[in-house]
Amino acid sequence: MLKNKILVSAFVLGISASGFSDKAIAEDLSTVYQMAITGNPNISLAEEQVSEGVAHQTNAFMGYLPEVSATFDREWVKQRIDRSDNTVFALGKGNFDNRRRTFQLQQHIFNFETIMNIVSSDMGRMRLKESLETAKQDVGYQAIEAYLSTLAAADDARLARIEHASMAERQVDVSARQKQGLATSYEADLVEARLAETDARVVATRTSYQRSFAQLQRRVGNLPASLATLARDVALPKLDDTNVDDWLDAALKTSPRVRAMDYSIDERRAALAADVGQAMPTFDFIFTDTRLDSGGSLFGGGSLTHEGVAMLRLNVPLFNPGGRGYEALETRSQVDQARYQRAIYLRELRETVSGTITELVNGPDRIKALVKGVQTHRRIVDAVKIKFDAGQSTVLDVLDEDEDLFAMERQALAAIYSHLLNYALIHQVTGTLGQEQVTSINQLLDPTLPMITAGTDFSQYGHDTMPISVQ
Repeated sequence: MLKNKILVSAFVLGISASGFSDKAIAEDLSTVYQMAITGNPNISLAEEQVSEGVAHQTNAFMGYLPEVSATFDREWVKQRIDRSDNTVFALGKGNFDNRRRTFQLQQHIFNFETIMNIVSSDMGRMRLKESLETAKQDVGYQAIEAYLSTLAAADDARLARIEHASMAERQVDVSARQKQGLATSYEADLVEARLAETDARVVATRTSYQRSFAQLQRRVGNLPASLATLARDVALPKLDDTNVDDWLDAALKTSPRVRAMDYSIDERRAALAADVGQAMPTFDFIFTDTRLDSGGSLFGGGSLTHEGVAMLRLNVPLFNPGGRGYEALETRSQVDQARYQRAIYLRELRETVSGTITELVNGPDRIKALVKGVQTHRRIVDAVKIKFDAGQSTVLDVLDEDEDLFAMERQALAAIYSHLLNYALIHQVTGTLGQEQVTSINQLLDPTLPMITAGTDFSQYGHDTMPISVQ
């Protein structure tokens, strides 16, 4: 789908980029995406399952080809006749050597079970092929999610460091004012408590950042040396078609997950028909060619015979065919289970599509509101600090405004990454996530800017006056 663009300067609400890695080249999203889908064990597993499905289909077709066998028998017979009224028989003992060679060909003329097994195997092969495409979609989306989550965790860690530095400045100011008798011990305790809170947030965000990198490594398979971050000016993608029913219709047609469920239903219906076929008559052609070299016996002389027999066999099962009971009773329930699973997923799909489209439509307006709120809070913080220096406001006022400002910045950052992730999600659930969508998001990254690594030290970050601007 075509995308409109909303211009956003996304260098995280005035956070400078010092403290990033000094590497000249970073892995952008396209590179990480290719790393994720290349040699991915989930995709490789799905590919092997497709190979298994192809082999299963081949074997099903083989079930209707002639069954050909050759049997070679050799017998050592020991006989003894103690008495006989037949004068031809020889009394006494004897050892004889018999040899038999049998060639048999059996061809199904009609076997409904075998026919439906072929149909079922074909549906199974198609289901596995769609499952392979589903695996590719899932791996791609998970790579994008992990990349953006890592960038979000990095921004959160930077903000925590900046907030901690700001609170440390407040503590120095209050301590100086307390010595001059301009601040109370209560105000000093307030600042110390907020500083301890920011200390804990620094540790928590750093832990979350490291966990995000570990998750990215698990999704990608290798730990990227460094990651490109958002450019200073980016254009958030916006969908032209925001009709939920249109996207649902597209999902029913293009989603490999839905198609796999459709093939699963057809596969189980064919398996049900095959199980019903166990109780149906079969019609076979059988040809047997036997060569017997008898070494003789006490009942008569040896012989060499050659016999060919052609036979048509009609087999009508009467009770408990094949000794397996009536498996159709089980398979019928499996068909219903597959139908219900599809119905459950379609409800989840509608919820996902509806919620994602709503967020994509409202996301830009929300970002505008958050940006405006950040700009307003910056002015309020500056004004409150001036009033505090003039003794017209308390340290609690300054602390509260600082906290509100950082909270608004975190919400704005979360809104940016949420919008990008929702853009990837709507294409993933409809089965259209690919290089085009990855490129659209990747264009928002700038690998020439300082980048982040697993060991980035965010303590070197400071404030930057450039805010996010929405045009």
